[in-house]
Amino acid sequence: MSDRLSIETAAGDAILLRSDRTTLAISVRPDGLLELKAPRSATTQSIQAKVKARLRWIVRQRVQFRDMQRDRIPLRYESGATHTYLGRQYRLKVSEAPKPAVRLKGAYIHIAGPSKREEQVKALLDGWLRERALAQFTARLEKWKQWCAARKLPAPTVRLLRMPKRWGSSHRNGRILLNPELVKAPALCVDYVIAHEICHFKHPQHDRAFFRLLSEVFPNWQKVKARLESSS
Repeated sequence: MSDRLSIETAAGDAILLRSDRTTLAISVRPDGLLELKAPRSATTQSIQAKVKARLRWIVRQRVQFRDMQRDRIPLRYESGATHTYLGRQYRLKVSEAPKPAVRLKGAYIHIAGPSKREEQVKALLDGWLRERALAQFTARLEKWKQWCAARKLPAPTVRLLRMPKRWGSSHRNGRILLNPELVKAPALCVDYVIAHEICHFKHPQHDRAFFRLLSEVFPNWQKVKARLESSS
């Protein structure tokens, strides 16, 4: 369990999460909010001092997120619009048909429905992507079952959950929650997120043991993580 509260820092208001971790982690959310994960023993003064020492980095992160949001073009749901699936871009081909259907063929996602209205096209595409996400994630988790069994860890199962700030989370009972939006990322990025959550079965905290295991099962994870963050 972790304790959550708000504190004032040199970088403005921040969310402070205290837990049994051993080090302080500083992160900036896409909305600019500062999130601090600290040991229970860390004093507020020491946390604020470390935030002040990383103030320039925090400002750079906020500027990058602001620029990304400003440059982002709203998605369209009509013929010719571009959408992403497993890191590849596909164009939509929308047609009218009495029976709704979505299929992937070549460089196109074909969407047929009773109407070409964008809200209906979006609903069909979102449903198809969610089905694909569950199938992709389930198949990729299957490869980990033997690894988990050999270490007397629970067999992983997956559930989709849309999370505004996270790609995934895991529980010691073997359940992994994955954001369906992850299916838009490159396949290697999907594998990284799954490996990350699997490692939490053995090491719940982001401590040295966790990162040592992650580096063992997924070498060069840092580069893949950076690729995922840049593509989202």
